[in-house]
Amino acid sequence: MLKQNKIIPGLLFAVLWATGSVAFKIGLRSAEALTLATIRFIGTGLLFGPYYLINKKYRFWPSVAEWKPIVLYGVLNTTLTLGAFSAAQKYASAGISMLFIAITPLLIALLSSIFLKRKLLRLEIIGMLIAFAGLASTSVLDIPHAQIKPLGIVLLLVYVLAYALSSIYFSTLKLSLSTQVFNVWQVFVGGLVLWPFSLLFHQNHVKHWDISLFGALAWLIVALSFVANQLWLYLVKLDAVTAANWLYLVPVLGYAYGYIILGERITWWAVGGTALVIAGLIISKQAKAKTEN
Repeated sequence: MLKQNKIIPGLLFAVLWATGSVAFKIGLRSAEALTLATIRFIGTGLLFGPYYLINKKYRFWPSVAEWKPIVLYGVLNTTLTLGAFSAAQKYASAGISMLFIAITPLLIALLSSIFLKRKLLRLEIIGMLIAFAGLASTSVLDIPHAQIKPLGIVLLLVYVLAYALSSIYFSTLKLSLSTQVFNVWQVFVGGLVLWPFSLLFHQNHVKHWDISLFGALAWLIVALSFVANQLWLYLVKLDAVTAANWLYLVPVLGYAYGYIILGERITWWAVGGTALVIAGLIISKQAKAKTEN
């Protein structure tokens, strides 16, 4: 059986991370993508930083040596991963973006086997391929009508590569700073680095300072940049490959949230793809569980 310290955080991460697509769409009614992302990341640091500064249980100020991993991970995970994906939505359709999301866990598994010497089990590979096929099939109807510009391809490639590299990099870190404080700093630094890019891509405007904007930002900051990020760091430290498999579930849950909250359409392709994703996840998790028993 799978250990609860892996299955519960993984499920909770997927459930929370998937809400990001809905919250982001709500926020886009009031602000452009990179502006929304920049406010979210910098806001995370400004909101949670003071708590860790005054809480004596945590050491808030990093040492000189700790700034390097904070900046490097912040740029990889926050600026390049989330920033590039946010910017790409202006140049690529949802179906194409979904395919790039499906590639990410496969790339993380490949890089883990190369750099971390993490042996991939046969059933793990089969499970990942089944989940990939399921996720790809959910966007099959969008492909004939898909639109993507060259810049969209570049941004999505940056997203996939940065996500994989940041996951591998963090799994190798030996932190003396708490992961909570590390996360607040890396998100804040990533937001600062992203700020100039909102100007470069002409996505630096807030159209309305309204309830949609503040509600979306509140959820994105607290539920995603703080809670979900903490869960992701925990999962990656345990095993980057196992953590990456939970990413397959995120778009599937995103479809469900879109249907429930935004009234978006769900196709039979999406239902069938969801079944494949769940089956693939079960196969991968059971394969890993057998090696631990």
